[in-house]
Amino acid sequence: MWKWARRLFIAVGLTFSASALGGTAYQWVETRRELAATPPPGRLVDIGGRRLHIWCSGSGVPAVILETGLGGTTAGWGFVQPEIAKFTQVCSYDRAGMGYSDSGPSPRTSRQIARELAVLLERSRLTAPVILVGASIGGLNVRLYASEYAQRVAGLVLVDASHEDRLDPVPGLARFVPLLSSTGVLRLLGVSFELDPETLAPAVRPFARATRYWAAGYNAAADEIIHGPITAAEVRAARRKLTVPLIAITGGRGSDATWRKLQLDQANLSSLGCLVTAPQSGHLIAVEQPTVLVDAIRAVVGAARSGKGFECPAQ
Repeated sequence: MWKWARRLFIAVGLTFSASALGGTAYQWVETRRELAATPPPGRLVDIGGRRLHIWCSGSGVPAVILETGLGGTTAGWGFVQPEIAKFTQVCSYDRAGMGYSDSGPSPRTSRQIARELAVLLERSRLTAPVILVGASIGGLNVRLYASEYAQRVAGLVLVDASHEDRLDPVPGLARFVPLLSSTGVLRLLGVSFELDPETLAPAVRPFARATRYWAAGYNAAADEIIHGPITAAEVRAARRKLTVPLIAITGGRGSDATWRKLQLDQANLSSLGCLVTAPQSGHLIAVEQPTVLVDAIRAVVGAARSGKGFECPAQ
């Protein structure tokens, strides 16, 4: 009986190993095929042995830098970026591991992400103070950047941004994401952290489809989730009063009183801050009600150019 049990155990192990190898090969081949068919729309900038993807359009100062939410890529700004490009330069970028960017070192916390963004902007020759726009968890990243690189920031727009006092708990599955992504399991199941490409602007859908199931993206998002408590501590420790124009935008649908209170707290981070509500939007304001976001960015750009205070956009 032990002899047969040992043989069965070996057979199961070999089957699992073969499946894992096959899945890994499948994931690798599909990723290479998608990259070849749909190259990045922007350019890859070396930040020290690794490259980040940045996509710029328009002209003028201050430039607007778009920081996406968890699992997002430059494609998520497809409704917003072309409108901003009409009145100033605007650049969206993929955080390390996301979209077309190379993977970065762990832990993927706000401090690490802010450091990489600082180098990216320097090497992209975006050295003048910029307007930072951070959506969801990306709001934590731009807030920390504004605290630690204050002279490089001309204004902030926080888009239903995460708050250090209210982050979602780490799901148990997060630690298994590297295995599930590298072996193609998540791809086969159709699971993705990115937005559904069909909800995005038609012009950017090919890029969203191409990067939707890349292992590096899964792993980077999982790393950010796992190290969320460290990010919260970093942002909390770096918190200080700002003096730049700041608009916090929150969705009018689906939020509770506590969330709205936290958004008001973020609006009050600056002496020139205010809170705007996107009444017809939930959390995904850049997709569901982009005109509200564009108007807020235009107001902050105008205030930064004039050097004077500003009024919140009419709601």
